[in-house]
Amino acid sequence: MTTDELLSDLRASRADLARLIETVIRDRIPYIVIPTQAVQVWREEEPQRWAEAAGWLAAHNVALVQV
Repeated sequence: MTTDELLSDLRASRADLARLIETVIRDRIPYIVIPTQAVQVWREEEPQRWAEAAGWLAAHNVALVQV
């Protein structure tokens, strides 16, 4: 799946996962800080999309820091 395809899929979601990926792309950051509660909600409500977003982050060497 390309980044454009991923973003298109994530934009169809109620979650803010597309914005997360867009921020990483725009700011070229090596890590992203996310509240643990947000990650839990994404895992429960959007498990497939969360897996895709987390996979994209890992593939692009972007660390996910949960606080």
